[in-house]
Amino acid sequence: MKTIPFISLFLLLICFSSFAQNEVILLRPETGKEYIYQFNKSIYHQSEDGEKLNEFLWTKILEIEYRTTEPDNKKLLFVTVSKNTLQKPGEIPFAYRDYEYPEFQNEYYGGARTDAYENLVCNILFKYEFNEETSELKLYNRDEVLLAAKKRLDKKAFDQVSKNRQIEAFNTKAIPQITKSVQLLFQVKSEMLDPQKYDVDIATKDHVLSVTNQRWDEKPGLYTLNYSINDQEKFLREYQSISLDSTKHSRFINGNYYSLFYNEESIKLLNLKEKTGTRLIVSGTVSGVINKKVTLAILRNPYGTELYQETVFLDESNTFHIETELENPGLVFLLFGQSNSSAELPTISLYAEPGSNIHLIANGEFPWDVEFSGDFAAAQELLCNFNKEYEWLEQRMNFNSIYWWWSSNMKFVNLRDAIDNFDVKSMAYKEAIPAYVFDFVRNELKANLMCGVLEFLSTWEYKQRVNWGQVYFPDEDIVDLDYLNKVLNEIEIHEIYNANGVFSRQFANSYLSYYLQTVKKVRSVNYFGFEIVSTPSNELRFYGDLPNKIEIAKALLAGPALYGQIAEMLLQEKTTIYNQESEAQIYRKNEVEKYLDLMLRLCNDPGFSQSLEGIISTQSEWDKKDYVPNTKFFNEKGEAKYLKDFLGNKPALFYVTKNWSKERYYFDELAKENPEINFVLVTEGSNIQEWMDYTKRANPVAYQLFLINHKVQLGSIFKSGKGHFIAYDKDGVRIGFDRNMVSGMNLCKQSLQPKKKELNKSQLQIIIVVLLSILTILIIGLLLWKWRVRRQFRKEEQKRRLRELELTAIRSQMNPHFLFNSLNSVQNLVQQNKGREAHLYLSDFAGLIRKVLNNSEKEEVSLAEELELIRQYLNLEKLRFDFEFEVLVDETIDAHNTQVPSLLLQPFVENAIVHGLQNKRGEKHLKIDVMKKDAFVLITITDNGIGRKAAKEIQQQKNGKGTKLMKERLEILQQKQGEKYALTTTDLEEGTRVEIILPEEK
Repeated sequence: MKTIPFISLFLLLICFSSFAQNEVILLRPETGKEYIYQFNKSIYHQSEDGEKLNEFLWTKILEIEYRTTEPDNKKLLFVTVSKNTLQKPGEIPFAYRDYEYPEFQNEYYGGARTDAYENLVCNILFKYEFNEETSELKLYNRDEVLLAAKKRLDKKAFDQVSKNRQIEAFNTKAIPQITKSVQLLFQVKSEMLDPQKYDVDIATKDHVLSVTNQRWDEKPGLYTLNYSINDQEKFLREYQSISLDSTKHSRFINGNYYSLFYNEESIKLLNLKEKTGTRLIVSGTVSGVINKKVTLAILRNPYGTELYQETVFLDESNTFHIETELENPGLVFLLFGQSNSSAELPTISLYAEPGSNIHLIANGEFPWDVEFSGDFAAAQELLCNFNKEYEWLEQRMNFNSIYWWWSSNMKFVNLRDAIDNFDVKSMAYKEAIPAYVFDFVRNELKANLMCGVLEFLSTWEYKQRVNWGQVYFPDEDIVDLDYLNKVLNEIEIHEIYNANGVFSRQFANSYLSYYLQTVKKVRSVNYFGFEIVSTPSNELRFYGDLPNKIEIAKALLAGPALYGQIAEMLLQEKTTIYNQESEAQIYRKNEVEKYLDLMLRLCNDPGFSQSLEGIISTQSEWDKKDYVPNTKFFNEKGEAKYLKDFLGNKPALFYVTKNWSKERYYFDELAKENPEINFVLVTEGSNIQEWMDYTKRANPVAYQLFLINHKVQLGSIFKSGKGHFIAYDKDGVRIGFDRNMVSGMNLCKQSLQPKKKELNKSQLQIIIVVLLSILTILIIGLLLWKWRVRRQFRKEEQKRRLRELELTAIRSQMNPHFLFNSLNSVQNLVQQNKGREAHLYLSDFAGLIRKVLNNSEKEEVSLAEELELIRQYLNLEKLRFDFEFEVLVDETIDAHNTQVPSLLLQPFVENAIVHGLQNKRGEKHLKIDVMKKDAFVLITITDNGIGRKAAKEIQQQKNGKGTKLMKERLEILQQKQGEKYALTTTDLEEGTRVEIILPEEK
């Protein structure tokens, strides 16, 4: 056991006697201070040499602040889980899950995951009441926490059953776990362990009490209990507890059986600082510079490598002072002077946190001897001295653009020397730098060096693939590829990745681009007189297959590294400007929308999601033709101006660019030549005075607008952050985007040309709806009319058929009537013993019957056929009794081509003979006259018989059925054919006249 001075041991025993009575050490947070703790929980087996086997490691980082709330003046402990991960160290491939940035797949939440509630604890604010006497915690805002979890589940599109299940798990598992972890920070168990079983070590230094307890043998139960406490300020520095438990079945690992598993929990204080806000102050004195410009470059976005700029100028004593906002800890960069390439500017990198105050003095010529003071001075020295020796910052910095590629002037010899000596150079500063800062800076330096490794490997790989032109590779002969591959394979990107590290993000981009290049074994070609490689660059942004790109990224990256790279891919597509959208571009746009929606549903980092939502919202606004940003700009006189100030009287062409000088003079020439258009150059910067001075020297013709980009940039206002042109007509309606200045100007000119009145979208929609409605009504009306016509036609067809059946029935009734009468005549002849006449009668009767039967099947016959049948009938009747008859036909009538109803005349002729002439004494005469009257045929049957009145008296028992049937037949024919048929009977002084009027049918 460690030996300590007697007096100190005496004091400790007194202290521990108090602890032993309570069995708990009570600690208290200080108001206004922020505590950042890392909680680790691991389960593993352990080999004889102490190696952890089959380990599962859970890591949480909790940010804790004790402050007084307003307006109720209540002290609460604010707790946020800023990191939550699970990994299996040593696994190949790397086994890792980040609950803040889950696996990028649509079915992530669909499976049965017992730990899905872990996603809900990330970045939700827990508030605890803290009892300062007992150090006990009580969750103060449980309802708020559960509501926040429900909203997050709603965003992820859970069904109600799943939401209820997840909320139940969150309430019963996650919240108690977080509460237990936070409670352990302020109530540390201090039970005295049996010194016969445990090696107990107690030490104190600078008010820090350290206790270690190590069991002599490995048996189930508590194995290790260690903790370190600041006894003066009452906070926990470190805590470790290891328990052993036996497995039900021994595990076979690496050729050995293991029956014990270790359950380890540890807590480590990463940072303790005063809560001083988000203001960053950087100041200093610099000698040996000609240009007085000083630029502070800061990473602000949660993805990409975009660096915001703050610009000032050295005063007469070469001192500067910059104040700006900083949300997250990370590297910031000071660049001195002005050049088109940042690689040519003297640069100093600094580590900064929100609230940091950093001061430096740079003596001599560049590279200066720099003295640092203020916050994290040792970390600044490490960065500065490493760059001074190895020139690792000789690279283009990425100002105000999310599209970045790593490119450096570093030589291979310098790179190899930096890698080989990295551990020695960096570890020399370990004790002087807070552990979490040292880890961050060291990992950023590693990431930067890995970018150099990947640049050399990518250049070599690219050179092997290109068989045309030349690839600049001056170090080709001395580059050791085996060495570079060995170095790259020894680095696990996720172990050194800092979510807020600019070089970490560059490393992820270079890493993904390199493997995208090497995995590509097939390339497409075109032929235009020579071979063109479709993807000549290894840069990720030039690789066009978005789904394939994302799948490859998912195979190589995870967590914030993956989400950051996918976000860059999607935003590259989202902010691309097309003059006219093709179907392929619309399809890609829909793909991007689908992936962005998935990312927003999965991501549990509010800052990351809000940034994406802001860009999506801006892009949606630009889909409206009348959208004009309402952002405040400044003109060259420092006056506030808005884009709408240049709309309404003339067409306007806005040139949006971050480069103050690019094409500005050509833009001015066009403005001078085309006064009918408002030419407006829109740019940005951090120092408006510098811009005003520059603009004054440029003496522009076009209007000038300047955006102060401390908090907002052109890329977050316009459709794209890259240079482009926006054309509006004189009514303030946007008529197009363009990448070409002249094309954009032509759009404005075309808007001034007289044009046909065009309907706007809403009017066109109304007209289309009305026309479609009318067309629909017409179609429905036509269908109804057609249905009714068909229905009427069917009815008429039924009626026609019915009448035909009636006519057929009448004809079938007439035939037996005629036969009956004829047979009566034959009977009379036989009774009168007129055998010869009866024989002749039967012979003629047979011929007549044949004609009657033929004609009875026809609805109409020719007039000649009808008259021939009547003559034959009259000749038969003359055999019965004597009478005279004549048949006259008008010469103008074509008897053979004039159609009449069949068996039309026979019933009337028969009536004239039987009822008129048969009972008369004296001369008997029957006349049939056929003549033409207008468009009709008039048939007259005249007899000089006894007349109808006398005939009725004699023939009371006769029914005159043939005449009655013929009348009905003529009526039906008139109804059917719609033509005139008439039948009139006239009593004469002597006899009867029947007139039949028929339409003349050919």
